[in-house]
Amino acid sequence: MRELPRRLLERRKYVFIALLFLSFLFLLGGFTKLQLYNTEFYLQKSINNSIRSIEIYPVRGLIKDRNGNILVDNRPSFALSVIPKTVSTQTLSYVIHHLDLDSATVYKRINQNFGFRPVIIARDLLPRDVVDFEERRLEFPGVLTIVEPKRYYMPGVNSPHIFGSIGEVTQVEQLLSPIYKQGDIVGKSGLEKKYDLSLRGTKGLEYKRIDASGKDLGYYDENRNIPPIHGNDLYLYMDYKMQCFAESLFTGRQGALVALDTRNGGVLALVSKPDFDPRSLSGRINPEIWSKLINDPHHPLYSRAIQSTYPPGSTYKLVAALAALQEKIITPHWHAYCPGYYKLGRRIIHCWKVKGHGNIDLLQAIKGSCNVYFYQLGLKIGLDVWTRYSKKFGFGSLTGIDIPNEKPGLVPSIDYFNKLYGEHGWTRGNLANLAIGQGELLVTPLQMAQFAMILANRGIYYKPHLVDHVYDYVDKKMIHFPAAVKYIQGVSEKNYDVVREGMREVVNGGTGWQAKVRGIEMGGKTGTSQNPHGEPHAWFIGFAPFDKPEVAIAVIVENAGSGGGVAAPIARQFLEKYFYGKLLPRPIVKRDSTQAVEETEPLKLDNFNPIPITVPIDSL
Repeated sequence: MRELPRRLLERRKYVFIALLFLSFLFLLGGFTKLQLYNTEFYLQKSINNSIRSIEIYPVRGLIKDRNGNILVDNRPSFALSVIPKTVSTQTLSYVIHHLDLDSATVYKRINQNFGFRPVIIARDLLPRDVVDFEERRLEFPGVLTIVEPKRYYMPGVNSPHIFGSIGEVTQVEQLLSPIYKQGDIVGKSGLEKKYDLSLRGTKGLEYKRIDASGKDLGYYDENRNIPPIHGNDLYLYMDYKMQCFAESLFTGRQGALVALDTRNGGVLALVSKPDFDPRSLSGRINPEIWSKLINDPHHPLYSRAIQSTYPPGSTYKLVAALAALQEKIITPHWHAYCPGYYKLGRRIIHCWKVKGHGNIDLLQAIKGSCNVYFYQLGLKIGLDVWTRYSKKFGFGSLTGIDIPNEKPGLVPSIDYFNKLYGEHGWTRGNLANLAIGQGELLVTPLQMAQFAMILANRGIYYKPHLVDHVYDYVDKKMIHFPAAVKYIQGVSEKNYDVVREGMREVVNGGTGWQAKVRGIEMGGKTGTSQNPHGEPHAWFIGFAPFDKPEVAIAVIVENAGSGGGVAAPIARQFLEKYFYGKLLPRPIVKRDSTQAVEETEPLKLDNFNPIPITVPIDSL
């Protein structure tokens, strides 16, 4: 009987030992899991409780010209951020009052990101405010001053419509690009917007130890810090000295100048005047300055080079000429008689030359910019063919230049006129008007420069671009962008040559004689476009040299009158500076009776009601 309890006790002992061993194995497995397999998870938990991660803003990429000259740089700027979980209501109230912030905006930001991640509530702090918060840091737990880059424009640099501006990301921009977080600085317009993902670089991270009150105790582990990556630098195709010179040609004027390299589409100059000082929109924006800009009747925020649309005037006669030649509607020898007027139905419309041009062919009509000749030519072509060729040459479409907010202009069609006037509401007068570049037709200066490039290259052209290449700080190398070549289909070189010869005659004794650059053969075309708000706009388009073109140019001067008298000399001065590096002294020109010195006037009809030129303000 005694053996049974002894065996029972021994059995219980072994069970207890087994249970103890299993418990030990269980604890060992748990410790192994904690120490080996979930190390990173629990370390991160610990870090979140005692370590603060701080985002380090990268240096935004620089913008340089083709020679490597820095145009847009960075300077350090201070911003104020708060840790929502740490900052007290009393401290937050003081900060809001001290910096004169909008309390509703501040609390909205904090509530959207309530946690340990710093939330920026003020930017571009004044030096005295930075010193105040840094000296009294212990009094403001949960309040941090951080350094971020602010755009700095080198002395003499302007061109706000090219460079654009930067600002804090909006909720809409965050929805469109999830890569952006609240508080990020992004491009708002110009190159800054188009190349934002390349310019902005990559943020870094620093880990700081903090105590229960949020006091900074120094770096946690410098080896865990992630350095920021510098944004890519942009290199423009242009020599900025040429851009500055082109801008100087518009002193006291309103308008635009676009010059393109015919060999690759690179932008040599892109001017829009009036403009504004880009420094006024860098950092904290003065409300008075902003209000003045948006209410300025001359619309300085608007890029006339790519956004303003105008009737092209007589420069557009070249489209009608090419359409008529290619469709075999006329030959270069087709004559029309110009007595100084043309009778259209019961109306009499006049040519700019009161005495008329007489019996002239196509080349003479282009050289003298005869309205009567092109009235008749437009009626022979017909609206359908005219519209098709207008679109063939890129009008009514975006060029694809690498800055945003470009406008496509307007090329009227039969459907458009039917909707606008009704099926029987428009007349042959509308078509005659379009043939001389008036009426509902609207183009941008950039489109006209592209058209000049097409003519220069006999149908070969390239997508206009401001940026030539970028420097990648990750791969430590230059990345070049290949030129995007395009072709106009269905127009023969023979017909291009006819129109090009007419353009040569325009400069050699025709309406554009004031555009001629000494020693360089070139082609051009003047124009004066009707403006319902005042004096006509002056146009000139052209290219040079004639046989081996390098530059295509378009100039428009608003409310200036004669294209030959105002726009052509501006184009000449730009080309002289480009080819010779200086302006040439003007020879004394003795005009003879064969030189055309007047400019074309728009067709005036009783029922003519052109669409007004609209210049809306797009917010930056």
